[in-house]
Amino acid sequence: MSVRAAAVAAGLVVALVAVGGTAWTAAGAAPRGTAPAAAAPRLPDDGAGDQTVTISAGAASHPAARLVLEQVQLYFNAVNSRDYETWTRVVSPERAEQQPRENWLDGIGSTVDGTIRVDRIDPAPGGGVVALVRFVSVQDPSDGPPGLQVGRICWQAAYPMAGSPPRMLVGDAGGVLGAPC
Repeated sequence: MSVRAAAVAAGLVVALVAVGGTAWTAAGAAPRGTAPAAAAPRLPDDGAGDQTVTISAGAASHPAARLVLEQVQLYFNAVNSRDYETWTRVVSPERAEQQPRENWLDGIGSTVDGTIRVDRIDPAPGGGVVALVRFVSVQDPSDGPPGLQVGRICWQAAYPMAGSPPRMLVGDAGGVLGAPC
């Protein structure tokens, strides 16, 4: 292998490691906590997959695990069933006020989410937690977000949560990474 080819290969490895680290620190915090004890569920061959939220062994050991799991399940149930009233009880009041029912429904479009897993739960600055969640969405490509208008997207999201029960502070595009899958 030439010196140039070796330098290019080394540069690619560094770039891949940086991208992977960025994906797991989308919330702006360094990775902490217990790593998942088992691999994430296998992606279905097509569609979004099961709509039941699962949780890694590491996340399940967090003191807020039950409440986080319940709220994440309610959130995805609300999205999948187009239940705006439930959605408003799961997200922060500020978020619900910013997104009236018709805007929320337009934003969801034809989206159905599945293969949902809470990978980690970390403490959030100022209290609360950050739930690191991955999921698959399927939709009419025209309903995909700008720059990602495809029929199926694999997402990794960092959802800050606070309160009792913990409400999701959704809406920060910087805490969500998506790619066609």
